[in-house]
Amino acid sequence: VGGGATGAGVALDAAARGMRVAMVERDDFGAGTSARSTKLLWAGSRYLVQALMRLFSPKLLVEPVATIRGFVSEFKMVLNCHRERTFLLQRQPHLTTWLPIAVPFDRWLIWPPPMNYPPAALGALGLFSLFFKFYDSLSGFQAPPSHIMSKARTLRKFPQLDDRVKYCVVFYEGQHDDARTNVALALTAAQHGAVALNHMSMTELLKDDTGRAVGIRAVDLAGDAGSHSREHTILADTVMFCGGPFTDELRQLECPDDPDYTKVVTGASGIHVVLPSYFTPSHMGMLDMATTDGRFLFFLPWLNHTIVGTTDSPCEKPTMRPEATEEEINWVITEASKYIAPDVKIRREDVLSAWS
Repeated sequence: VGGGATGAGVALDAAARGMRVAMVERDDFGAGTSARSTKLLWAGSRYLVQALMRLFSPKLLVEPVATIRGFVSEFKMVLNCHRERTFLLQRQPHLTTWLPIAVPFDRWLIWPPPMNYPPAALGALGLFSLFFKFYDSLSGFQAPPSHIMSKARTLRKFPQLDDRVKYCVVFYEGQHDDARTNVALALTAAQHGAVALNHMSMTELLKDDTGRAVGIRAVDLAGDAGSHSREHTILADTVMFCGGPFTDELRQLECPDDPDYTKVVTGASGIHVVLPSYFTPSHMGMLDMATTDGRFLFFLPWLNHTIVGTTDSPCEKPTMRPEATEEEINWVITEASKYIAPDVKIRREDVLSAWS
């Protein structure tokens, strides 16, 4: 239940193993979060930073076992991100490519320190260069190598940057069309025999006398209103909820009268803004690791435009069409403007669109 990247991936995995599979999606494939990403096949550089910050912190002395376990858990996740990135770049060359991303430094001592981690204040003195070499090693150096660009080369390759920039560290991430990747997964699942249905909404989870799930009841949202044929019963040995941020809604359909029902999803939303293409070179993006609140901000070329994001704000109740607030848009503009030359100033009227 759910036709985003996770649901389509589960359908493909099961169908490729010879199982009979039906996948239902209440909207269109990739209509939700799966098509609203930063368009990166990201190997988890921020997660790696967080893992290292956890390891090299005072907690290592106070709670050594818990600290090391937390580090190992996050480090394993980063390794898995590297494996996924390599797999997708090798298997989907028509949808993916390597993108160089510049990390600019306009001072030798960064204060306040990135991510509020005091040792990161020395990042411009070689710490971040070493970090990205370590990041390269986690994928067996299968990515193009990270490297340093001098000030002259930086301004030649990325002329939109302010000339106060000292130099840049360049590393590589994968870039892909997230919506097309989602649809490709669903199409490939269908090629393996899965039945993939969009605009089909689950309305009830069917159970046998023992309480075991045996299927779902769904309604065809594309059918004629009031038509009996809009309702369908789909029987299955196993029902998987792949609703992403809407998983709790599906769980409520499973246990509509359960007094002990509790939410398991903590919602968060992030916005991206779209700018004209002239704010970035067509072949290179930028990453700000020293935003005012410690988040990473990407500044990337995408389909003859520039996308900038993302924020990270709590979201009490997810919706299919969330809207970016003016406060979030202005924060992105302010942060993205820090390294941009004054004659290429980003204004509010430059924002062509925004999504959340």
